Amino acid sequence: LGAMEYLLLEQPTHVALSNSTISLEFHHYYDGNVTLKNVSILLLEAGTNQTVAKKQLSQNQYQDIVVFECYHFKSVGSYWFRMVSEISNSSSTWWNEESLPLVVKWPEFHIDLRRTPERLGNSLQLGLFTSEYLCPMNKTVISLDVILTSSLYDLGKLISDETVGLRTYKELSLSRSQWVTVDCHVVGQLQLAYVAALLKSTTKHSIIASTGPVDLMHRFGYKILVTQETMCESSVVVSVIPPPCTSAGGHIVVFKEPLEPPSQKAPRIQERILNPEDNQIEFNCTLFDEGTNKYCFEFRRSSRTDSLPQAKECVLILRNI
Repeated sequence: LGAMEYLLLEQPTHVALSNSTISLEFHHYYDGNVTLKNVSILLLEAGTNQTVAKKQLSQNQYQDIVVFECYHFKSVGSYWFRMVSEISNSSSTWWNEESLPLVVKWPEFHIDLRRTPERLGNSLQLGLFTSEYLCPMNKTVISLDVILTSSLYDLGKLISDETVGLRTYKELSLSRSQWVTVDCHVVGQLQLAYVAALLKSTTKHSIIASTGPVDLMHRFGYKILVTQETMCESSVVVSVIPPPCTSAGGHIVVFKEPLEPPSQKAPRIQERILNPEDNQIEFNCTLFDEGTNKYCFEFRRSSRTDSLPQAKECVLILRNI
């Protein structure tokens, strides 16, 4: 005689921020001399015993399935489902508890980098991707910390010491796929640049996913674009596109290459300094010989003759005198 209660959980694990719900099945068995009331199922944080959510059951619910919506699971950790009920008979009243553990883990996010097409060299885009279907939230639950440094640091150092590097912080909507633009005018432009990114929970400030530090010069490199007229009459414009969040300061060297395979390196015709705040230089057409000739433009960050070029572009230039 008396009362018996059962609480059943199909899966002991869950993915935070996912759109999956959690269903619990409960059963109450008791004889006619026992009264059951004030029955509720609580979702508790295991570490703090703090109540995250509560489902109150009607007095006549002896068995059913209770659903906890996805928005209750914003962060990882250990949790308890606890069914609490008040049981009484003709002589006494007591409380009964049944508990089940739940472990919540982060979804897997992939972080990617790309150059911003419309603002080359001045901004960087970070992509966030997951295969999980995510829970619709009515408030911001994730953020992105982007850290730029001019020297290579260990990721652990960047996480533990927030004084290191130039940092930007963005609150994000919860999405399976999105690109986030980081304006490098905010953080400055560097000769050398490494970037790290931390996807965080805004509720617990814990790290969901991270990437880096990534060497932006190695990842993207420099590019040279040569813009010229069909017939060179005024000038040839040479543009240097640096890696995102870096400067284009350096030297542009012009070589004339013979059409036949050269026996030795072609001599330089001219060398010009490219200031960090600029990204292009004009070369007057008087620099180039009459007829159709092949010229190469090299970008170097150093003026030393033995320094390797960061980028090179060769074009045919037609000029009539």
